[in-house]
Amino acid sequence: MSNFLMDVLLPLAVCSDQGVPASFKVPRGAVIPFGSMELALEQSKSMESFKSFVEQIETAQMEGGELDNLCNQLQVLISSLQLPKDIIDSLGKIFPPNSRLIVRSSANVEDLAGMSAAGLYESIPNVSLSNPIVFGNAVCRVWASLYTRRAVLSRRAANVPQKEAAMAVLVQELLSPDLSFVLHTLSPTDHDHNSVEAEIASGLGETLASGTRGTPWRLSSGKFDGLVCTLAFANFSEELLVRGAGPADGEVIHLTVDYSKKPLTTDPIFRCLLGQRLCAVGFLLERKFGCPQDVEGCVVGKDIFIVQTRPQPQ
Repeated sequence: MSNFLMDVLLPLAVCSDQGVPASFKVPRGAVIPFGSMELALEQSKSMESFKSFVEQIETAQMEGGELDNLCNQLQVLISSLQLPKDIIDSLGKIFPPNSRLIVRSSANVEDLAGMSAAGLYESIPNVSLSNPIVFGNAVCRVWASLYTRRAVLSRRAANVPQKEAAMAVLVQELLSPDLSFVLHTLSPTDHDHNSVEAEIASGLGETLASGTRGTPWRLSSGKFDGLVCTLAFANFSEELLVRGAGPADGEVIHLTVDYSKKPLTTDPIFRCLLGQRLCAVGFLLERKFGCPQDVEGCVVGKDIFIVQTRPQPQ
């Protein structure tokens, strides 16, 4: 994941050519940097085993289960690590103890030219520093996702040596969104530079990232004319939510979606206004970073939050 937005401050006066505000908020966040997993491996005296497994998966055969077995052993090894205490202590200076958090992958082998790796690695929502065991296990699961069969094969296809893969972890305040979205500032449908396409789902963004069966709301919004077109209506059967009163155990609530109560389905004016706002934000980020962007974010009440933006694969 690239282009972290934690320090981006945008003036509220920024608007599109149609006068639509392009302002947004960013959740509180911190990074567990590259090298932290390797430090945990050293502390557990597991580094030699780790290096041996990584060397073997470089040439392991898919036939006969060799690759699957090595990937499984690597994931078990990493998932069993203990998160260094100083990391927990440092994060405790940034987040209040009972804050709901999400831990997200930030690998050096994603968001590369021709290799977006979107959804390839783990994100674990609904954890808290008040339960350091659950939080540490979530971080280790994100580290371990670097060595799933799919991740290893994707690096092979991109000619990236397995030993060069590394994983940092982004820790962010977990929001309770009404809607989550992904923006493509270059239309993936027809490569139109004049529009921003949005994919939107009810609730947490894991519905979009995890490949859940179903269709999101899809809107196309003109960067220069403000025209919003509805390309698809959502039909995911479930939405994922976190209840503030529930445990921070890495689990989420699955609820059946009632689309008759969702204004994005029932209210064309709401749909148009949201499409214009998302377009204004996406276009602003595209201009700031100098190339088409894939943008992830959510809507909480009347506020738009951006959690990451990265170069859009061409």
